[in-house]
Amino acid sequence: MKLPINQATVYSLLLLLLGLGLWGGFSMHFHAQNQLAYEPNPACMKGSPYGKVLALAMQGPIDFYWHQGQTHEHSATLKTGHDHGDGTGHHHHHDHDHAGHDGAHQHESDDKAATVNAPQKPLREQAKDHLKKMSATAHRKTDGKPLTPAHVKYLQSVTEDKLRLAYELDPTNYTNYGNLHLFLATTSFGKGDADDSRALELARATLEICKQDQIDPASWVTAASAAYNIIYHIGLHHDQYTVAEAEASLNEFDNCIEVYERLLDDAVHHNRIPSAARLHELNERVRYMGKIRHAQGVYMQRMIDKKKTKDLKPKPVY
Repeated sequence: MKLPINQATVYSLLLLLLGLGLWGGFSMHFHAQNQLAYEPNPACMKGSPYGKVLALAMQGPIDFYWHQGQTHEHSATLKTGHDHGDGTGHHHHHDHDHAGHDGAHQHESDDKAATVNAPQKPLREQAKDHLKKMSATAHRKTDGKPLTPAHVKYLQSVTEDKLRLAYELDPTNYTNYGNLHLFLATTSFGKGDADDSRALELARATLEICKQDQIDPASWVTAASAAYNIIYHIGLHHDQYTVAEAEASLNEFDNCIEVYERLLDDAVHHNRIPSAARLHELNERVRYMGKIRHAQGVYMQRMIDKKKTKDLKPKPVY
């Protein structure tokens, strides 16, 4: 028994098929133009002044994971001259020097006497020191064994995620960019093996972002760092690049330094540099990059001259 199909049902099916076809066609079109990429930016924090402050605040937690669960403060808090625990480096041998060992205990007694004679800290300071020691002890490795590969991978993964978030909050920050680039370009860090293509993509994207800032000279320090990473990549894979591309990378770095110096003069003139320490920090970074740019430039010029000489050689005629 055949069920009658009315005209409305046919039209509905046709419209449904038409809608599915249009949806599929436009999806493919937008996907090809990368217009369907979802990059969440809650409260527009990424790239905002508040995001830049949060990115600076994140460098402490990142340092915690980078150093396998301990911060520099933890290490300083637990640092002692004579730790007799297992696996701490203070070993007792049967043929050890008794005179030296007695001298060590005498030194230890002197330290105790100095501690007794030292003025007592206020109760509040003692409580703070006690809490610091408790926190440091809670994160201390006590088994004396290296981390398992799975644990190392986990720490590297968490560190990379935090580095990427810090970078997205403020891609113009010199430290945020440099740390993330290190994770992408170095085999001993990151979620996977070294990925030069991802590191190069990050450097180029960062360079373009920083070049949009025509006020803050610090952004151009980061731009110069990204430009140098591009120079280094081209020098490392010089057989894949032309002479023009190599020369353009060197010129790009030099242009970043020129813009930095111009913006710095303007910032100093209008009192936009927060402190002398900040000014010294920027200049030191630029001075350091100038040195490695010079060394890399010598190498690059040698490669460029070889390429030019090779291109000028007449090809054999068979």
